[in-house]
Amino acid sequence: MKICRYRTGAGEPVRVGLVRGEHVHDVTAVTDTLPDVRWPYPPGDQFIAHLDRLRPLMEDLADRTPGLPLGAVLLANPVANPGKFVCGAGNFEEVLAAGGHPRRLGLLFKMTSAAAGSSDGVTLRWPERTTFHEMEIAIVIGRTGTEIPAACALDHVAGYCIGLDMTMQGPEFPSFGKSFDSYGVMGPWLTTRDEIADPDALAFRLAVNGEDRQVDSTRRLVLGIADLVEHAASVMTLHPGDVIFSGTPPRSVGPVVPGDVMDAWMEGLGAMRVQVVAGPGRKTPLDGMEPAALTS
Repeated sequence: MKICRYRTGAGEPVRVGLVRGEHVHDVTAVTDTLPDVRWPYPPGDQFIAHLDRLRPLMEDLADRTPGLPLGAVLLANPVANPGKFVCGAGNFEEVLAAGGHPRRLGLLFKMTSAAAGSSDGVTLRWPERTTFHEMEIAIVIGRTGTEIPAACALDHVAGYCIGLDMTMQGPEFPSFGKSFDSYGVMGPWLTTRDEIADPDALAFRLAVNGEDRQVDSTRRLVLGIADLVEHAASVMTLHPGDVIFSGTPPRSVGPVVPGDVMDAWMEGLGAMRVQVVAGPGRKTPLDGMEPAALTS
């Protein structure tokens, strides 16, 4: 099953869709069956938490709903309320060969306000600085758990998306550079786990302005999908809608500038086009401060 969130036009409300072929079928009505919640709200995305129950309802509704061409809608981030973004670090073979290991390096984090869909594009708020693309598989958690062993980790996965873990380069803490609005692109939709026989064997490609930047496979991850879930759950509780970005091979990260167009494709997960636009530039009090003032 391929589940998306979409708008029929700029400024229109976000709807829930079931993707079949080249069409999306409006199944928003299934959200009316979600339980009412009151403060203190339960952790996690409630749609993802109840996905197993919603699936047959969505299939039935899609059978009775005319489809819209995918090209006629604007795709939003498929996870409405991610609780946290966890980013794999040093999780490719070349980092291991250089003496690093993702279990030693730990994990990085991105604020969930960075979440964006393919139609939102990426805004370089500080275009005078360098931002790198990092394409990877995004693992969407479907069931609460902690201290999850790898042997049953996939039971806690709802599905997968293409992820663009955009990262501004510089002296700031890495999680700061990952957390600008729109720097957590996911899409084009959520592909449920049952659709992907082996998430550790997916080819992927990222092109910028038609030029290949990343051509790789999830086969080269040091920690595969189950091991990544185990790694994250060894230090934190995972909730439905939490997202783990797998990590990117250092050899294939690269800069983007305003006006660039990124085309991302991953086997089994689809393809999405993402525009890069300029933001206003840095407007914080740091601008214009003398170097001496920065150390006082």
